[in-house]
Amino acid sequence: MNVPDDLLYVPDDGSVLVGEHGDGHIARVVAPGKVQRLPQVVPEAEGIAMVGGTTYVADQFNARVVALTDTGMRTVLQLQPVASGENLDGISATTDGTGLVVPDSPHGVVLLVDTGGHVTKRFTGFSRPAGSWPEPGNGGYLISDENASAVFEIAGGRVTKLAGGLPGVDDALRTSDAHVLAILPGAGRLVDVSTGRNVATGLRNPQGLGFDGAQNVLVTESDSGRLDLVVTTFVAEVPSGTVQLAPGQGICFDLLRAPGNTEEVKVHRATGALSVTDPLTGSQGEVVPARCPLDACSMTIELQGPSGTEFAQVSYRD
Repeated sequence: MNVPDDLLYVPDDGSVLVGEHGDGHIARVVAPGKVQRLPQVVPEAEGIAMVGGTTYVADQFNARVVALTDTGMRTVLQLQPVASGENLDGISATTDGTGLVVPDSPHGVVLLVDTGGHVTKRFTGFSRPAGSWPEPGNGGYLISDENASAVFEIAGGRVTKLAGGLPGVDDALRTSDAHVLAILPGAGRLVDVSTGRNVATGLRNPQGLGFDGAQNVLVTESDSGRLDLVVTTFVAEVPSGTVQLAPGQGICFDLLRAPGNTEEVKVHRATGALSVTDPLTGSQGEVVPARCPLDACSMTIELQGPSGTEFAQVSYRD
């Protein structure tokens, strides 16, 4: 990908939208190594959010938030640009899913905005807020302030500093066990702020951070052009390419688990499957697909466990 930046996981199908800061495309990663691109081009695409089925993107070059439409895009919110071009950054949806959180980064302000572009609330006192992360549990937001080297929390209408000493922190999120994770682009680290432990090191300019459907950590490496997955629970691994099957033959898949993960995982849905074998607490499962009348057919496997949902796509032919 061309300078991948912020990302958004789409829970309906397990795809990941990634803003390509280098050329303004929005990449849609549907499976490992399988990338599509949306038709719209947003100059210097940054944060991505989805509200009511509409995708919103931060256009850093033009200091605005745009909504993607069937015919292109429309401006939702226009901010005051700065000469350096380092305008707004990582937007997100609000905790109630009806509006947007917009860090007006160069002006040190975080805005709550409705989908009509009206500012409903503003929070000041930041240095350069670069990323926002909604926390539906408490109705608040984590705000990464890269110039203050700190992560703040907006909750109950108040701004509280959660952690400092995080040079250039670009994005932060909170795990299901209340740990705050953050990326430090200059240091190339994904760090657990709550414990000080490194979760991943050696990253080349990490810029985007998020969870997939099973709480594994997604992170972009801008200088490597990659989207990485840090496995913290489980993920399905299916055969690459197109699998040649004999009549009635099944497709085996592996379950890659994080150390210590033993949760029970079942096949919740598999399109066109005649039968399935759940991995449960093991490391393998199987699906037997229906006959394929085409040169190649595809199947989406949806797995569920206590941590959440994982998707896998496999191609096969008879």
